[in-house]
This record gives sequence, C-alpha cells and structure tokens, in this order.
Amino acid sequence: MKKNIFYSFIVAILLSSCQGMDLMPADKMSDGDYWLTENDFKIYANGLYPSLMKFNGDDNLAQYDQKADLSTSYFGFNSVSNGRWLPSESDGVWDDCYAYLRKIHILLEHVDALHTTDPKILRYKGEALFFRAYQYFKLLNRFGDVPLVTHSLDIDSPELFMERTPRKEVEDAILQDLYDASLLLPKKSEMAVAETGRITSGAAVAFRARVALYAGTWAINHKHRSDGLALLGIAKECARQLIFDKPEYDLYYEASLGADSYRKLFLEDGDNSCESILDYQYAKNMKGTFHDMADKVSAGYLLATKKFADMFLDKNGVPIDNVETCFQGYESVQSEYEDRDPRMTCVLQVPGRKYIYVSQHGVATECPVSFMGICSTNTGYRVWKYISELPDIYHVGAYYNAHIIRFAEVLLIYAEATYELEGEISDNDLNNSINRIRKRVGMPDLTNEFVTKYGLDMREEIRRERTIELCFEANRYDDLRRWKTAEVEMPLPLKGVKFSNYADENEELSPSLDSDGFVITEDNRKFRPGRDYLAPLPTKQINMSNGRLKQNPGW
Repeated sequence: MKKNIFYSFIVAILLSSCQGMDLMPADKMSDGDYWLTENDFKIYANGLYPSLMKFNGDDNLAQYDQKADLSTSYFGFNSVSNGRWLPSESDGVWDDCYAYLRKIHILLEHVDALHTTDPKILRYKGEALFFRAYQYFKLLNRFGDVPLVTHSLDIDSPELFMERTPRKEVEDAILQDLYDASLLLPKKSEMAVAETGRITSGAAVAFRARVALYAGTWAINHKHRSDGLALLGIAKECARQLIFDKPEYDLYYEASLGADSYRKLFLEDGDNSCESILDYQYAKNMKGTFHDMADKVSAGYLLATKKFADMFLDKNGVPIDNVETCFQGYESVQSEYEDRDPRMTCVLQVPGRKYIYVSQHGVATECPVSFMGICSTNTGYRVWKYISELPDIYHVGAYYNAHIIRFAEVLLIYAEATYELEGEISDNDLNNSINRIRKRVGMPDLTNEFVTKYGLDMREEIRRERTIELCFEANRYDDLRRWKTAEVEMPLPLKGVKFSNYADENEELSPSLDSDGFVITEDNRKFRPGRDYLAPLPTKQINMSNGRLKQNPGW
C-alpha cells in the first residue's frame, strides 16, 4: 500500500537553568504569524509522532516483552528477572514522556487561544489529546502514580515540585483525553490517502479500550480502586463500537495466502491494511524511515522459549498437555511443530527448513535453525515473525510498518472484558471475537461446549489466544502485571528444545539440561511481588523534588 511519511521534527531546546522535575517547556516557536493556519498546527503535530512505539531502539515493539516470560535474547537483556534491576539516576521513559508532554501542552494552549470551531484545526487538538494520553499511559504503566500536569510550565511553576498523582486520577484523565480526542479526530474513511498514518478517531477509541482493560483488570487484581468492573464496561463498549457500529476495520486475509496471511500481516503485505488501526510508518529509500528489525530477529536478539512454543494448541484446538491432544511430542526436531495451530510456523522457524538470511552486505544466505553459526539460538527456537525474505530487506534497511494497535487486539479486548465482567462469555460473543481470529488460520472455534468437554478454563483459553495472537507485540509483560500472575510466571526457568535432537551437530556444546533433557537457558529467575510490578522512579527526580516525590515500594 502507498505510504505517507509526514514526520517533520520540531526542535525543542530545554532551559538549561531548570530545577525540579524535568517538566520545563521547550523554547516556544516564534509566535508572530504562527499558530493561525491548519498547516501551522499540522507541522507542529508532526513532531509528536516519533514518540510512538516503533521497531527502532532496544526497548522496541518486538523486544519489549523480553522483560516477561516467553522470550529471551542471545545477548541476555532481561534485567527484570535476572536480579540486576536497580534504581538509576535517570530513566528514559520518564525523560522522554515529560519532554513530549511539554510540546503537547504548547499545542493545546495555542489551539484553545484561537477559540476556533474549525474542525480542520481542532483535529490537531484531538491528536495532541491522544498523544497526552499516550505519554501518561506509558508513565502510568511503568511507575504507577506519576505527577499529572495538564499545562505548560514556567521556571517558577509550583508543579515542578509536585507530588505524585494517584494512579486512579491519572487513569481517569487518560480515558477522558481519549474520549475527547475521538470526538475531534476524523474517521479512517474520512482521511485522504496522503494522510495515512495519522491518528484517527478509531485509534483513540481502540487505545481507550486498551487503557480501560488495563486499568480495570489492574483494579480487580491489585485493588487500587473499587470500580474495576465499570472500567471493563468502558473497554467492552469501546471495542463493541469498533466491531459493530459501522465497522471500518477487519482482519487482514488473502485467500491466496490462507493461514500465512497472519505472517504476511507483519511484513510489507500488511502495511496500512484493513487490520491496521495505528501503524508506525516506515518507507523505502527515505532517510530515517527504515529499521533493522529483520536483522535483529535473524541475529538472535529475539528468541522464543519452550514455554511459548508449548502454548500453541494442537490443530484441533486442544492444549498439548491434555490427554486428548494429537500433539506429536518432542522426539524429533520437527515433531513438535506437526499438527499444531498454523500460527506456530508463522511465528517460529521449523528446524530442517532453510530460511533466507540477508546479511548487512545484502548477501542472501540459507539459514537453518542451529545452536551455532550465523543464525544461532541458545534455546533452539528461532523467531520467524518480522523476518522478510525480500532481497533489499537487510541490516537497517527494512521498511515494513510496526503495528501499534490492530483490529485483532480489539476483538481480544472485547472477549476478555466480556468474560471478566460477567464471569462467562456466550458462544455468540466468542464468534464475534476470538473465533474470527481463529478462522483466519483455519483453527476450530472456541465454544463453551468445547471447554467443558476437554476440562479447560475459559479465562485461560481467552488469555492464551491473546498471548499467541499478539506475541512479540509489546503486550505480554504488561498482561502478566495487570493479571497479577507475574509473581507466578516470571520466576520459572527459561527453557529451550530437547537437546538430544540437536546433539549430533552440536557435539562441542554441553548446555544445562533439566531432568527431561530440555535446555535451560536461564535458571534462578526472580520476581519480587512487593517491588517488581512497578519500576523505580529515577533518583535524580526524587532528589530534585525537595522530598515531595516518594520512591515506589521496595526500591
């Protein structure tokens, strides 16, 4: 699909004499005749888009969940579970979010100063409100209570030294901003092709559904507020609107691809498709608009684990540890991939097959799954999601989009919110949500009768579907924390394949194995429930707050 890359970066220079929290405004653009036209606001709003999660950087969309329990890296990045997570003087999320909030408040104040009713200008107020919600959700997600500032600050503003705002107030402010944004933003169908990639009303509604589900389940499981069910009602209603009320989104599917439509969704084929609600836009042959995700995944920066592989159902929809499963076992390198949910081989490379790895020099090399060599893995599992075989996708030259919010997530939000609200979910609601996702890859429906027949737990199956469908899309770590299951899942060892199947070609290796012969890549993992659900505040901010900012518990 045609892409439009519209990012114009606005230079913001911080006042060097700032004291207190890093909340000071950027030097204002020369007002003069500025802030009068639609284009003035558009140019300024363009500078907010780089704050979206993307493929670039270490804590990117695909690698974010290495802090969780289903993936790892050949280079060992998980500081959450390895016991080395310590408070630091500064924090990139804190600094970046408050820097963007300065810019956002400048835009909002200039829109309000116009007292305009022009929808062409007010849409950029909608974009700013979306981005304000986006920044505060990142802060809330990481730290819990954070200072809630809703206007630009001067050097003597008392808010520079304000206390942390309770997370309930921050959550409510985020949800209100997203509601207000949805009323000001155009729908996807109202956008010109040249505007593809800009924030839409649908993106605001979908993100509101995500935030409400997160806040509602956190409230129920962590007890920080008493109206968790009401928040789940908001999540369900937002998802319902996108699914049923003149829907503008659908699941990406090409009949010629069949189940492989799922894999192609995350490559060039799926860019700005009917499933895309909000994509971070990249483009071929444009400086600064490409990424190295294909190279990173190929090089072992993102590796799957046995626990993740075991989550895929068999082809009949039965868990592989169920006595009724048709799972073929682990007795050969290929057997565990046979008769499984087709998404397994869309996400993971099958041993014995040859895959094309295009090096940084543009040389195509066949890449078998191996513990050694150019495509080595320390778990025996290699990720296939995000790897393109196009000859010009190499090193930092990949240009397929990063899906920030897609329609499948909306369907999953609807299913989870419905179940958590009512303690059950009807087959009709399953057909309108999870079973639409399953049909894309030819998996059988999830029904109440099926759950009863095989002795399953509906909540666990809904969560399983979410985990598989949204794998490596920056959801798992947050899900474990909002479900309050991180304290159970995170300390478990990270394991890999049954090594005896690979021993002949790796004679010089002697990895640590469990009693059944499966590779152990990380043992003695840790998760401290009284501490690790939230990150530590940067000590610099605490020290500059004159005692008003308090550190999170346990840190």
